[in-house]
Amino acid sequence: MEIIVSRTRIAGALLHYIYRALVPAEAVAAERRRLSGTVAGPEIAGRLPCVRIAPLLAPERYFEKGHVERRALAPRIGRLARRIATLIIRTMFPEMTADSVPIVFELDHDPGDSCAWTNIDDLTVGFDRIEPRIDIPTAFDLGLRQGDGRRAA
Repeated sequence: MEIIVSRTRIAGALLHYIYRALVPAEAVAAERRRLSGTVAGPEIAGRLPCVRIAPLLAPERYFEKGHVERRALAPRIGRLARRIATLIIRTMFPEMTADSVPIVFELDHDPGDSCAWTNIDDLTVGFDRIEPRIDIPTAFDLGLRQGDGRRAA
């Protein structure tokens, strides 16, 4: 499946960047899009509809549960999604050195905005398959190869 990985500078004097890893909505089955919803992709990628990694990973049982019952599973899905996003982003943009993708990351230089499209193994309903190995997987284990992307801007 395709992943859009982006680095976008926040306007201002400081070198603050937002890093994101999203899946183009067109690559996700209509039923999963209905369950997970979509967000606008980064401007540098054309603001196309995208799906976040967490709802993509979630098992079917998560969506079948009521809001209260989801509380036990939601943090685990979120933690796995952050781990995967961090692996993807650090592979494509090695200057992002945080252990987990922060809301805003400060750099000491200005590499500019950038976007890469790359392929990764299908993450749809991947929670039960990937979570037992959460501390072990590498980007390579997820099917991502460094330098295997189409870059823009």
